[in-house]
Amino acid sequence: MTDVATPIDVQESRLPRAKLDQFSASMVRILTVWIVFVAVLSFVTVPWLQAGNNGDFTDSMAWFYHALMLPAALLFVILCTRVFVTHSWVQYLVSHSALVALFEGIGFLVLGYGTLHHVSSLTSFGYWVIMPCTIELFLVTVVFVLDLAYAAFRPPKGESISPQKAEIRWALFFSGVSVLTWVVLGLAAAASDVGISWSFWAQWQHESTSTLVGNIITSHSHGMLPAFMAAIVFLAAETFGYSDLAGLRKQAARAGVGIMLAGIALFSGIYAVSAIGTFVIPAWFPSGAGGVNGVAMDDTMTGLVGVGALILAGAMLPELRGSFRRVAGTVREQFNPVRLAVYLTYLMASVAMFLYGYYIEMNESKFGFAAMPASRAVGDQIFTRAHLLLVFCALPVIAVFLLAAELLGDTSRTGAALKRWMAGTVTAGMLVSTAGLGIWVFSVPGHDESWDLANVGAVLYIVGQGLILLGAVIELFTMRSPETQVISAAVPA
Repeated sequence: MTDVATPIDVQESRLPRAKLDQFSASMVRILTVWIVFVAVLSFVTVPWLQAGNNGDFTDSMAWFYHALMLPAALLFVILCTRVFVTHSWVQYLVSHSALVALFEGIGFLVLGYGTLHHVSSLTSFGYWVIMPCTIELFLVTVVFVLDLAYAAFRPPKGESISPQKAEIRWALFFSGVSVLTWVVLGLAAAASDVGISWSFWAQWQHESTSTLVGNIITSHSHGMLPAFMAAIVFLAAETFGYSDLAGLRKQAARAGVGIMLAGIALFSGIYAVSAIGTFVIPAWFPSGAGGVNGVAMDDTMTGLVGVGALILAGAMLPELRGSFRRVAGTVREQFNPVRLAVYLTYLMASVAMFLYGYYIEMNESKFGFAAMPASRAVGDQIFTRAHLLLVFCALPVIAVFLLAAELLGDTSRTGAALKRWMAGTVTAGMLVSTAGLGIWVFSVPGHDESWDLANVGAVLYIVGQGLILLGAVIELFTMRSPETQVISAAVPA
């Protein structure tokens, strides 16, 4: 961990840096409250698992999804400024942008309900709120990403960055560049909804405008989450002590980071070309009539991010032990369930995407791309919707929440107990929902059956998601009290 928290006494609290740290911690609390509020509200009011749109998100669901993810992304950037060395004015800019993220979340929420209930005035209002907010947050993120690189060469006065710390900074930098690419594409797609036409580009490529915009949206959605989840892994690695690794574990961790960066480079290139051009992503190992079966090329490239994350986590398993103390107490090492839960987000995402997703792709003649009247088409529809909610929504958000608890959580007896309850609840939720997803997808009957089949897998999936949400609620009570602190937990190799 690059930063060691220190007690804040009356004199120190007058220092600009101390006040900035306090403000950013307050913004973390506000953002976590907002995200939990939206999650609970959407959990009970949005028909997430209702049949329709071939299992993909409807337009209204996509807006609700962004009402959760955009504030979570800014929350993540704030946490990054507390782990990675940045210039104070950059941390100031990022922390104060939390207020913009809240307005953007409100805009997406209004847009979601306006679209869901066909209220045009709400839809128009939502668009004009989110567009300027998104541009501001995009520019702030650009500044943060550039400062990652700049501070590696010219760190702030009194700070130093070792070569090993620089490695993980550059990894985060490249994942950030990928994220920003997909934000640009998302803005381009949103612009088409407020009257800006890309027909000139579509005509130049001899395709319809709707096809071009569809390709842009697909690349935006497919590229954003792997890049964002990779960034979460890099933040977790440095938080848990990547820069302090040595020997064989250091080399294994570096290999994991290298594999992740290779995946980011490959899928970023593929998605960028397919978004602005007419390139159709092929599949590996085609089989069946017309080559319908096969793993999509881009899925193997995004899969490299998951493989690298698992290797990195494996190299850092000893870091599951954390060091805790009260300010006036003694340091003691103990098992850290919060860190285990972070690692499990990698594993559960890999199970859902690799085991479930690849199997479906290799058997599309049965599952049918969620649209064909194949024998298991309903299972494909269920997987499409349910894995989006689990892997693309719940897991990255809860990983950010876990890191917030790790970095800012109260380490008093009560605070530590709450963090254990949070980690245990989230861990149980991830295991139950991932198991339920598999049972649900692979046991549901054919396409002529309804989605609301009383299936044990569906029940387990919903219960698991509910437990993850409960863990997020518990996290709200784990924020650090002024008299406690957490100490870095680097364990010697």
